[in-house]
Amino acid sequence: MKIQSPNRIALLLIAVVMTGCAPRPPQIVPPATGFPAGFPAAFYSIVPREAMYRVVPERSSLILKVYRTGALAALGHNHVIESHVDGFVYLADDLTNARADLFVPVAGFVVDDAAARAAAGPDFATQPTASDIEGTRANMLGPKLLDAEKSPFIVVHVAPMHVGAESTQVQLSIQIRDRVATVPVDVHWSRSGDELSIRGTFEVDHATLGLTPFSAVGGALRVAEKIDVAVTLLAKAR
Repeated sequence: MKIQSPNRIALLLIAVVMTGCAPRPPQIVPPATGFPAGFPAAFYSIVPREAMYRVVPERSSLILKVYRTGALAALGHNHVIESHVDGFVYLADDLTNARADLFVPVAGFVVDDAAARAAAGPDFATQPTASDIEGTRANMLGPKLLDAEKSPFIVVHVAPMHVGAESTQVQLSIQIRDRVATVPVDVHWSRSGDELSIRGTFEVDHATLGLTPFSAVGGALRVAEKIDVAVTLLAKAR
């Protein structure tokens, strides 16, 4: 039997100890619905653990406001559409190298919740009927708009453009179905302990997203081009 030299045994022990003390990579736990196809979750398993934040869906929201227009607009409703957001944020020491990757399961969209409409202001004072809400949701998820059956997720990649102390202009690359639209947005962020908060509001047109707004009665009643968007993210270091 070959006997190891004392020096070699010492080196082996040091290697074992150092391996045990090495920072563990972040644990990437997929959501119950799984990640979207091609989603870069693997990137967040190799970044420094202290720089990776996992979005908390229950405390993160996407709120969309869409508006009626046309000669018969009084017969329709403005709509509030909301959903949770999931994903990751990489907060690099050099913020110009930071990034985020987010996704929204479109089947989770809630249309015209009464509390959400009340919070949205006077433009949303009247409450649509249950059948109106179901019709709006069916049109939104149908093949002419989001096509939820073939494209179950909206996926967003976020890259910094101009970095400030507490606000940053970012570029959103928003993938809806097979089209990617780019939108510049100013976001505000802050850290408290292991929590990262990010907020942003912006406007975007249906056309920019590659979508055709719902229209009826020869266009006399239709959804307006503009969509108001508000995003609130709460992410925790893992």
